[in-house]
Amino acid sequence: MRIIAYMKADERDIKTVVMALKALADVNRLRTAALLAWAGRELCVCELVDALRESQYNVSRYLGALCAAGLIRKEKKGRWAMYALASGRGPLAGYIGGLGWPRPRRGVIAGDIARLEHRLALRRRGVCVIGGNC
Repeated sequence: MRIIAYMKADERDIKTVVMALKALADVNRLRTAALLAWAGRELCVCELVDALRESQYNVSRYLGALCAAGLIRKEKKGRWAMYALASGRGPLAGYIGGLGWPRPRRGVIAGDIARLEHRLALRRRGVCVIGGNC
């Protein structure tokens, strides 16, 4: 059995917040979460790979850590794995969302957003049709 089952409710809440903060403590996981917040919709792994200019393996690891922390959700749609921000994450969701709005003009996240916009323009009927890694 997991120890967390024996914790008081307020201790579990603090553990959840600490886990989320640890997940966001890595610049690449934070960039990934910022892109998901900016997009405001589900994205597939290959779209994030292109936007972040990272390997599929690394992006999948970032997504796994963010999912484990409860910050994002994963939904399988056929061969595609779609990711989006989890709803109801309180102040952390507001912070993540603020990284892309208003749209930054310079910096890493601005470049990520520009590449993501270009990649999203390739969708057909709102669905990614390019990725072999999805």
